Amino acid sequence: MRKIFYISLFIVALVACEDREPEPIIVPNWLKPQLSELESSGNCVGCRVQRWTYNEEYFYHLYCDYWSCLDCVMFHYDGTPVEWGVTVDQADFYDKRHRPQLIWECGDEL
Repeated sequence: MRKIFYISLFIVALVACEDREPEPIIVPNWLKPQLSELESSGNCVGCRVQRWTYNEEYFYHLYCDYWSCLDCVMFHYDGTPVEWGVTVDQADFYDKRHRPQLIWECGDEL
């Protein structure tokens, strides 16, 4: 009986530690024109887009180092701008957001 327990425990450990392929990094189609415009402007040095997960949805944050506003350009998964306090509670977003992923930096190919 112990052998069966240890064998099943070993199998569960193998499955749990299985190498999983990372989720592919995809820039949404609605964001590509804005990033192309930013790159062609010559002012994109230090700019990046991060994708966050909040309430089981993706949110995209576009930020450039020279901007003075940290949360000015934030989008829902479908490309609609986030309106803090109207569509999303900002404090709740910062408390519950997770899984940040860098999906674009200035100069990357789209």
